[in-house]
Amino acid sequence: MSNPDPFYLDWKFWSAIVALAALILSQLPPIYTLVKRARLEVEAYSRIHLTHKVGNPNARLHLIVTNSGGRTIRVKRITLGIKRDGKEIAVLPAQGYYQKLEDTSTVLFTGITLKSKEDWAHTILFVNLFDRPDDKRYRDAEALLIEDIRNKRKLSKNKDKLVEADQKHFAMFLRMFDEKFVWLPGEYELRISVECSDRRADVSTAHRFTLFESDSNTLSNSKKDYKFGDGIYWDSINHPGVYVQIVEA
Repeated sequence: MSNPDPFYLDWKFWSAIVALAALILSQLPPIYTLVKRARLEVEAYSRIHLTHKVGNPNARLHLIVTNSGGRTIRVKRITLGIKRDGKEIAVLPAQGYYQKLEDTSTVLFTGITLKSKEDWAHTILFVNLFDRPDDKRYRDAEALLIEDIRNKRKLSKNKDKLVEADQKHFAMFLRMFDEKFVWLPGEYELRISVECSDRRADVSTAHRFTLFESDSNTLSNSKKDYKFGDGIYWDSINHPGVYVQIVEA
C-alpha cells in the first residue's frame, strides 16, 4: 500500500487556510489605522465676529476640524489666544456652538469625537466667562438696575417708553466696562489651539487681524445704553458687534 501524500501538498488544505486568513483580516481594522497616528487639521473662516459683555471679550468663529489621521480622536478643548501689539490680552475657550447656521442659540461645547477622515464644521462661541467675584458683582448690580427701571415703568407717564435708570444703578457697569474692554485699535495676533486626549494630535494655527478706530468705537458705543438696561439684562439690535477679516500669519 502506498503512503498518502503529505497534507501540505493538498490544495484543499491551502484553500481552507487562505479562506480562514481572509476571514480574520476582514474583521480587523485596515492596516493604516494600526500604523498611522492621530492627526488633526483646522481651517478657519476668513472673518471673526467680535463682541463683549460689559467689556468682557467674546468672539464667534466658524471652524472646520478634520481628522486626517488613521485613528479616532477625542477633541477636549478649543481656545482662541489673542494678543495686541505682541501682548496677550485674552484667552477665550469654546463654550458653545451653533448646530445649524440659522440657529440663534448655542448648545454646550463638551468636546467632540472624530473618526478617521471625519470632519466637524460649526460656528463656535468663544466666551471669557466672569470669575465668581465679578459674576456676583454683576448680578447684584443687575438686580438693582432691573428693580429701578420696573418701578419707573409703573408710572403712567412712562408707559411704553424707554426708561432711564438712575446713574447710581448703572455706574458699576460703566466701571466694569472700563476694566475689561480690550477691543482697542491695533494689530492683533490670533492663535487657534485644539487640545486632544492624545496630546500628540494637538494642533494650533496662527492668524492676524486689524481693528480700526471705527471698529473699536462701534464696540464701545454699547455702554451708552446701559442706563436703559440694554446690554445688561436685555439686548437690542443696536449692538451687533463687528466682523473683522483674519489672515494666516
